[in-house]
Amino acid sequence: MSAVELVIAVPAAVGAAASFGTAGVLQHRATHETRQRRPLSPALLVDLVRLTAFRSGVLLGILGFSLQVLALRFGPLILVQPLLVTGVLFYILVASAFGHHKVDGGLVAGVVMALSGLSVFLVVSNPSGGNGRFTSAAALALGLGLVGVVVVCLAVVAVASSEVRTIPLAIATAVFYGATAALVRSLTSQRLDSSVFGDWQLYAIAVIGPAGFLLNQNAYQQGRFGSVALGIITVGDPLVAIGLGVASLGEEIASTPWSVVGEVLSIVIMVGGVFLLAFRAQRLAEELQSRGQLPEQSPA
Repeated sequence: MSAVELVIAVPAAVGAAASFGTAGVLQHRATHETRQRRPLSPALLVDLVRLTAFRSGVLLGILGFSLQVLALRFGPLILVQPLLVTGVLFYILVASAFGHHKVDGGLVAGVVMALSGLSVFLVVSNPSGGNGRFTSAAALALGLGLVGVVVVCLAVVAVASSEVRTIPLAIATAVFYGATAALVRSLTSQRLDSSVFGDWQLYAIAVIGPAGFLLNQNAYQQGRFGSVALGIITVGDPLVAIGLGVASLGEEIASTPWSVVGEVLSIVIMVGGVFLLAFRAQRLAEELQSRGQLPEQSPA
């Protein structure tokens, strides 16, 4: 990797992370300015699209994606992805600035743990290869799996407290985003010409992608602390994509004894970070509520 490529890739990746983080703040705030909607209800998007903050968040998301493409054009995945996942840290900083609140150390610690674990996993596992093709059995399993995820997560949402509901919704979002990434990978591994309109992956993406985005907004609307949802989604999305790549697309991850140890430890760190993030957010919500200071929008 040349110095010129490094100079382009790193700022582009950091810019993408900042854009994604700021977009998350705007979308989270917008969801708390609309009425509560049931998960996967299109009415939520109808409500949100009327809000300037939401539309600005979408535009920032598009900018972030463009910068991500630029970064990956000049830099390797193992450099770009760890920089991209710092979007959650940007989220906390921007949300704190918007709400004029101090950055909470517990939330930051949880985010740093989760993102550090993810970065280590991506470097150690070094996913690569694959034929990019879903078999009929794999496609059927994917469809049934997505339905199962939605059913389970919605069942948990129905019985969970308000602040906890964001967790299953964020998990469902991560699964849908990861599945979308795997489908895009499968589609782009083939010839991109007029024949693409005959590929089932294109139509699956057209359904699963928007469903994931809607679940993302549901997760933001349920939680006072959007960093919980964004942290879970940021960690879960690439893990699901890698898992589907290995299980269905013939991709490989490092499998030497030391690599496996590193992968297991990094997953333990990730899970610990997510639990810390969720626990701290719940405690903050309880403390604010007991003092009658629970804000309309969360500080982080």
